Parts: sequence; C-alpha cells; structure tokens
Amino acid sequence: MNSVTPIISLSSTTSGLLDNRENQELDIEGMEDVKVALNTIARRSKGLLHFVDDYRNLTRIPSPNFQTLNIFPLFQRIEKLFEDRFAKKKIIFGYSVVPNDLEVTADPDLIEQVIINLILNSITAVSKSLEPTIKLESRIDNRGVAIIQIIDNGWGIPEELQEKIFIPFFTTNKAGSGIDLSLSRQIMRLHKGGLSVKSVPKKIQLLHLAFSPHYKTFNS
Repeated sequence: MNSVTPIISLSSTTSGLLDNRENQELDIEGMEDVKVALNTIARRSKGLLHFVDDYRNLTRIPSPNFQTLNIFPLFQRIEKLFEDRFAKKKIIFGYSVVPNDLEVTADPDLIEQVIINLILNSITAVSKSLEPTIKLESRIDNRGVAIIQIIDNGWGIPEELQEKIFIPFFTTNKAGSGIDLSLSRQIMRLHKGGLSVKSVPKKIQLLHLAFSPHYKTFNS
C-alpha cells in the first residue's frame, strides 16, 4: 500500500495535467513533467512487482522431498557452479567434509538453494577484503548433529543486527532484497533444523546450518 498510494496520486496528477491542456499543444516543460511522472510510475510499479514476486517466493516454499543427500558431491556442485565468479573476483574457495561420506536426510534441491543463497551473501560480504576467502565445512558436531558451515572473512555483521538479518525484507545490502536469509532459515526449519549466524566484523562471518539429528554416515 505504501507503493500503491503514491502511484495513484501521481497518476491522478498527470491525468489532470493532460486534461488542462487537452485543447492545446503541450509545451516542452509540460511534456517533461509528463515524461518524469510516467517514468516514476513505471519504475515504482516494477519495484512493486519485484516486491510481490519476492513475497510469493517467501510464502510458497514447496514441501521438502526428503532423500539421502551426500554432502561431498553437493559441495563439488557448488564449487563448479561458482567457479567462474570466484575466479573473476579472485576469491579463495575451499571445502571439507568429515567424514568424507557424510550423508543427511534432506531435500537436495532446497538445501542446494540454501547454500547458493549463503554463498552469494558471502561473495558480497568479501568484496572489500584484501584476500577474499569463502569456505564450506561439514561435520558431526559434539551433539551428534550434522552441520554445514559457510565461513568467510567479509566485513561481518554487528551483533545487534545478527538476528534481524533473518527478518523478511531486512537487509544491510543496498542491492539486496532481504529475502534470501529469511527464505533459507524457513527451508532449514522445514528440515527440523536451523540456520544461525556468528560474526566478528572485519574478521569472520559464519553461517551455521544444523540438520535434524537423524543423519546417516557410512564408512568407505
């Protein structure tokens, strides 16, 4: 509604401007006013459409299709997907999985989307680092829970904002939508898991995915 109201108001003003001049040619100044008004309406309408699309994505997460997901090949796919971007931005990337054959019960497509979202977040975060570094790590923690961590050396998140970043449409990135982290946390909750952040500004940022304790491991 905050977008629709000014669009209606500006449309009405522009219509009135044209009505007042319907029997005479618009001068250059009048034409410029109409052009600016129409461009403003178009730009805000596109912004509103983008907002609605983001909201629909947030509220229409599909139910997970649970399967056995092997973490190591997942990390390999992520590396291949971002290979060119890492090279162009001179980002040092690495990953580790312990044990090497660690598996979890999860929806492969949804979990891959979560990691993509978090990697993109990290790419933005390390943009001003002298030696930008992003790591993916997966292991069983001391509670017996399978975890995935995305670690980078970006600018970090102040402590008072660390929970706010999961609020829909809240963002510290001017170019961001504020949807990805909220969407990612919702996906993890559908897996009976969680997504949390630990950050020390200008030193380390760590996004932590915890799965349900019902994981599987197999020895080679």
